Amino acid sequence: MSTSPVAPGRLWWLAAGFAVWCSALVILYAVHAIGCAFAWSAGSLRLTLVVLFFAHLAAIGWMWHRLGPGPGSGPTGMFLHTTVVWTLIAAVVTVVFTLGATLVLAVCV
Repeated sequence: MSTSPVAPGRLWWLAAGFAVWCSALVILYAVHAIGCAFAWSAGSLRLTLVVLFFAHLAAIGWMWHRLGPGPGSGPTGMFLHTTVVWTLIAAVVTVVFTLGATLVLAVCV
């Protein structure tokens, strides 16, 4: 039973979801701080945060849609695919859990 090895580029998918989470964390809190520092109106700041939040969720959704088993999907390839799918699910949950509160709390206190 000879299967082709999994391409090394496929390993980047393991970190992709949490890279988007990291980007969301930095960008949302930076925009929040900038908006408060420059006294943006609460409505426009909240709208900007919501748009950025959903843009990051859409990026993770796009990655999930784009992910395929790939060539050489033997046992190792299938294991990698399953692991990447679950890390993307964990990234979505993490984005919602850690950043969802920024959308419902008081904007600038």
